[in-house]
Amino acid sequence: MENSYLEHTRLGEFLETLRLFGELHGPTVSSAGVAGFSALDDIGRIELDYGRTLIPPKKYLLHFREEILRFREGSYLPGGSAERSIVLFGVHPCDLDGIAYLDRVFLTEPPDPAYASRRAKLILVGISCQPDDFCFCREPQHSATCDLFLDGWQDGYKLNALTAQGEALTEAARKLLAQAPPSPAAPTGDRGILPQDPQLRFSDNPLWDRFAKLCLACGACSVCCPTCYCFDVREYPGLTGLGVRLREWDNCLFKTHGEVAGANFRASRLERLRYRFLHKYCGFTPLEGVVSCVGCGRCKAACPVDIDLRELFDPGGQNSGTVS
Repeated sequence: MENSYLEHTRLGEFLETLRLFGELHGPTVSSAGVAGFSALDDIGRIELDYGRTLIPPKKYLLHFREEILRFREGSYLPGGSAERSIVLFGVHPCDLDGIAYLDRVFLTEPPDPAYASRRAKLILVGISCQPDDFCFCREPQHSATCDLFLDGWQDGYKLNALTAQGEALTEAARKLLAQAPPSPAAPTGDRGILPQDPQLRFSDNPLWDRFAKLCLACGACSVCCPTCYCFDVREYPGLTGLGVRLREWDNCLFKTHGEVAGANFRASRLERLRYRFLHKYCGFTPLEGVVSCVGCGRCKAACPVDIDLRELFDPGGQNSGTVS
């Protein structure tokens, strides 16, 4: 579409147009000052200058707790409810990259039914951002994961439809758009992290012992990470004979994560930190060699004792390369 520029003054009208495609959600700030994605019943609540939300948008695809099935006397009924269409507006490129990684985990054969159902109903509208001191995301600031991407320029946004759904969104807002002014060439730099050698987690680097002593095993880094997806499955029988099976978030920094009958295969904090390093910077199983860190900076911002595992391979913060 030739006209692909949305002026700031027409953003409210544009957001109202998006409601035609589903329940509108976007970045807001709570009364406690915490940024998060939530329903936009009131357009005035949107906060586009947020640095990062506390919980990433993975919560729309991996619910904190969900019912998998119900059972009674050997009979099983699938749990869950019908998914509604959601338009998630204002997602930063790093979080879009996080969803792209989760797609590779949960949509490969055989796909996870609950994840696939929600993903099919989630319309993603990305937006460019200004990295802060916590960010170490890749450049240029864009992502192909979303349906529509808004690139901030001058007094508005240049719209880039990346899917048929994105084209439908743009067409619906056609009367609000103008011809885009000339823009500079996209930056070619990249601050992404290259895949690291898995053997680094067994190195004699003194930082390992230092981090293990500092770590509180609070799990904040995993909870807020866009690509952490550990879960536990629990069953709760009822007195009436009806029971439920639930899936809920787990955390590899918790001591209970490695508990099995008669043992704990990851009992120490050092072992759990090494496991996190393996997942974030080395990759494993089918995604071996694929960095799952998207550089959002949440773990660095959330850690109460300032642990940054990148120091193990990038002491000066100068590591560059391409996030796979």
